[in-house]
Amino acid sequence: MKGKLMIHPEVTSLFKYKPINKFTLDIIANDRVFYPLPDSFNDPFDTQCSFRNKSTRTQSTDTQKLNKAFPDEDLDEITVSIRKDLTRNIDDFKRELQNFGVLSLAENAKDILMWSHYSEDHKGLCIEFERNASNELGNKDKTTKVNYTKNYPSLSSKTLLSRKDTESALMRVLYTKSECWSYEKEWRMFMPKGNKVYSIPGQIKSITFGARASTMDIDIVKQLITSKNIDLYKAVLKESEFGIKLEKIT
Repeated sequence: MKGKLMIHPEVTSLFKYKPINKFTLDIIANDRVFYPLPDSFNDPFDTQCSFRNKSTRTQSTDTQKLNKAFPDEDLDEITVSIRKDLTRNIDDFKRELQNFGVLSLAENAKDILMWSHYSEDHKGLCIEFERNASNELGNKDKTTKVNYTKNYPSLSSKTLLSRKDTESALMRVLYTKSECWSYEKEWRMFMPKGNKVYSIPGQIKSITFGARASTMDIDIVKQLITSKNIDLYKAVLKESEFGIKLEKIT
C-alpha cells in the first residue's frame, strides 16, 4: 500500500459525524469503530438493486442427461443450450449484501445538514480521520466515493454465474445511493461481516464539537485524549450567513 498513488489525493481527511454517547467515546478512547448492517440505515432504499431477468441460457455440461436425450449421438459434436433459473442466486446475492458492515464518512466537517442529521442537532461532534496512501482510507479497493443516481443499479442475473462478476456487482450496489443524498458527499468502507467493531481505518487528527455541544461533553472528551495528539475545535455559527466556522479549543 505504501507509496501507491491515491485517487482524489486532494481529499486528505474524511469525517464521521456522531452524537456524543458511549459508542462515540469508544471510538476516541479505543481507536475502533462500529460497522453497521445495511438494514439499520435510515434510508430503506440503500443497497437496493434490480435484475433485468431471473434466468439465462447456459450450455449443458450434464453428460448423463445428454446421453439420455441423445443416445445415438456423438456428444462431442453436440452443444445444448438450456435456460437456467437464477432466482436462488439472486436471493443469495441480496442476503450477502445485507451481511456487509458499512462505514460511512463525509468529505468535510462544516455541512450544517450533516450536523443536524447525524450529530444530534449540533449537540454532537465530528471526528476527522487522516487519509493517506498508507492507510485503508487511501486504498481505492477499500474506500471509495458513493455514486448517486436516480435509479437502482440494474444488474444482469448472468453476472451471478461468476464469483468475480458477483463481487463487482456487490461493490456497485454498495457504492450507489439515491441522488437525493448527494449533498452528503459520502465515502464508504466495507467489511464482509457487519454489526461488529473494527480498528479505525485512519488516525484521528481532530475532533470538532457542535455549536450546541455542552461543556460537560467537551470536558469528557478532553480527558480521553490527554495522551493523544488530537486537535479540538468548536463549531460556531457565522454572523452574516448560513454556515459555521471552526474555532480551535486551547
